[in-house]
Amino acid sequence: MTGPADRDFTDEVTINADRAHVWDILSDPATMPKASPELFAMTRRKGPFRAGERFVGWNRRKAVVWPTVSRVVTVDEGRELTWHTSTSGATWSYTIAGDGDATVLREARTITDGVPGFATLFGNVLLGGMGNHADELESHVSATLAWIKAEAER
Repeated sequence: MTGPADRDFTDEVTINADRAHVWDILSDPATMPKASPELFAMTRRKGPFRAGERFVGWNRRKAVVWPTVSRVVTVDEGRELTWHTSTSGATWSYTIAGDGDATVLREARTITDGVPGFATLFGNVLLGGMGNHADELESHVSATLAWIKAEAER
């Protein structure tokens, strides 16, 4: 069943690897285009993420390709990476916590500013409806976490 487009969601995974290794994978700008089912490229400056930087994410769903504009909010080494996507109103956060010999990685999407009108129009016309797209994004969170887990445990 389709939920509201502006809902928040979260998921987490326990990874059998130390925190520093998980952080190295998570904070590598090349990770998200590999791990995400929708994001396929990023246009940004070279080097590690830094708070305040802006970047463009390039997304694909079947034949539809679109850019999103984001600003990195938090880079707390070994603990948290967060960015706000102004084009969708979503804030994406990744937090890392130790759990004995394992690491818990949590991903969350929150809608902090509401969904902008253009994003709603775009989603309704080209992505099968904003609620449906939110459902897809929620499933993508699990897929992204699973990719990072597999990469870290290799």
